[in-house]
Amino acid sequence: MTDTPSTPPAGSDEPLVLVERHDGYAVVTLNRPAKRNAMSAEAMRQLHAALESVRDAQAVVLTGNGPAFCAGVDLSEQTGDGYSSRSSQQEPYWTDIQIAIRSHPAIFIAAVNGYALGGGSTLIHSCDLAIAAESAQIGAPEMGFGGFPSHAGPAAVKRLAPKHAAQVILLARRVDAHEALRMAIVNKVVPDDQLLAEATEWAAQLASFNPVALDWGKRAIQVMENLTWDEAMSYTDMTGRVIAAQTPATREGIEAFLRGHRGVGQGA
Repeated sequence: MTDTPSTPPAGSDEPLVLVERHDGYAVVTLNRPAKRNAMSAEAMRQLHAALESVRDAQAVVLTGNGPAFCAGVDLSEQTGDGYSSRSSQQEPYWTDIQIAIRSHPAIFIAAVNGYALGGGSTLIHSCDLAIAAESAQIGAPEMGFGGFPSHAGPAAVKRLAPKHAAQVILLARRVDAHEALRMAIVNKVVPDDQLLAEATEWAAQLASFNPVALDWGKRAIQVMENLTWDEAMSYTDMTGRVIAAQTPATREGIEAFLRGHRGVGQGA
């Protein structure tokens, strides 16, 4: 099933973001292929609406239509204030999109087809997981424009090893899919024609898990990034107690294991 989160702008034949709903997960597709899915203010507004429309999903695959995942923000709309503030119409801008993904209850999988530049690389870093097609090219070109990548920069610093982040930010050179895998920008590289199938297989597996455990698991990973070892151990104890208080899934899962049932990753 495919639906659209908002009405396309006047003069447009197609919505700029597509949403396909499946059993427990959704596929959100950036749909501005002629512009390599560069994010205009209207595309951002529609993406924000799409994210809100799939809050009941346990997993979301984020991908792009055409030859690119996302070529970043649409520079033809840039003003002196850039995208760090809201317009007079209070459109949701790029920072809001990243916050929406990271705070969303679903697990996000970036299915990276083709170019992911600037803000497109930020989307990958904001997602929890990422799979790249072999044709993918990822980078932050802002230094070549005489500036610093205001979103792709901090996202790379938070996600990557320091020298890998410096390579992406300071050289402004794209890395291919296999280099992105080596740098841990993505989890896996697959042939182009297998990208969506692989991403939706991951999404379907996530959708089979308990939603409370997934939601708290995502939160725990984000929080523990900045904790010491001991603090992380204490936080995960609290997380386990909260999950147990909100759902019987953990107890039922252990009981099923003891009866001989084996789930994903639980051995023979």
